[in-house]
Amino acid sequence: MPTTRGRTDQPRSHTDLPHTRPATADPGHSRARPNRHVALIDQMAAEWHFAGRTPSSVRALRAVAARDPELGRLVLGTRSEPAPCRTPFDLVAHMRRAKGRTEREAAAHLVRVLLREAGADPFVARMLVQALVPGLVGVASALRWGRGGEWQDGGEFFAELVSTTWVVLSEWSGQDRPYAVLDLLSAIRCRLRRQLFRAKELQARSAGTLAGLDEQPAPLESDLDRLSVLLLELHRDGMRTDDVQVLYAQHVLGYSIAELSAMTGRDRRALYTRRDRGRERVSA
Repeated sequence: MPTTRGRTDQPRSHTDLPHTRPATADPGHSRARPNRHVALIDQMAAEWHFAGRTPSSVRALRAVAARDPELGRLVLGTRSEPAPCRTPFDLVAHMRRAKGRTEREAAAHLVRVLLREAGADPFVARMLVQALVPGLVGVASALRWGRGGEWQDGGEFFAELVSTTWVVLSEWSGQDRPYAVLDLLSAIRCRLRRQLFRAKELQARSAGTLAGLDEQPAPLESDLDRLSVLLLELHRDGMRTDDVQVLYAQHVLGYSIAELSAMTGRDRRALYTRRDRGRERVSA
């Protein structure tokens, strides 16, 4: 991709991101508060437009690319083909254009490689954050942009999402995760959801609407906890890892099969098969 600034190189707003719900998917929330989260996403895109092309960022990417054949083909090229993604900016744009199972699996593999190599250079984690923005928009939409939580508006909630993403990347740096995209977004979503639970419990406690809350946890969270424990026990008893992951992602984290397919690059039919097989094991 050329590095000169042209029409296709303009920073992309949240409305251009594939495989996510629009950032204003919660009409009531957007009317009640200004869409400051849009400005934050556009600010990140504008910053990335330049940060993703600096000589230091290119050097960091080339060093990582030398350790993975597929990433190397994209970044370093081959004897017969020039490199299509010479800069981190180009690589993230390439990943976001992925369509269909094959391309999405390839993009998911790149996230796996970048997570595994995130400790090599701090910029690799920055690249991962930018690559995950479409997924973070989806997480924010699924959590209704923090409605009912301690955040002032959607912008503050999205900033919390980004901050949590940095924390998770710091903790998981160097890990080799076959389902890196799903694992990362699931961990981020789960942490923010816990904060929402806590905020709602505190609000209910202060209003006196949950008598005996200290003795009895919120039913919804308790149900999710029990299901999580059950899935862990079944996994220890030999239940297939793929089946456990699909059930956990759908029933605990709230992802739809379509969302899982978009994030992992897996065929929907295969995901439905794993879900149904897992359900049979749970109900056996």
